[in-house]
Amino acid sequence: MDKKKNIQRELDLIRVDAEAIESTDDKYYMMKKLHEQLDAIETQLELAENNNDTKNINKLLAHKKYAHEIRQYIMSRPVGRKRYGLFVEYPKGYEG
Repeated sequence: MDKKKNIQRELDLIRVDAEAIESTDDKYYMMKKLHEQLDAIETQLELAENNNDTKNINKLLAHKKYAHEIRQYIMSRPVGRKRYGLFVEYPKGYEG
């Protein structure tokens, strides 16, 4: 399978997963995955530039731009305290 298609698929999956961020750990994990993909894009971009492959350079630059958009989205996701919605009602006359 083509490496560039794998990059697009991975970026799409990261974007979908980013919508479910609920904690700082989730955000950290998503940023780690995204930076791994950015490193792969940078490596392929260097190879394409060395080979003067303008078609792949343009595709990789588009992937890089999309990855930075995902980064902005992840960083803008609010992370708050998790609330469990526990409500306790004591019976009348309970003094404890």
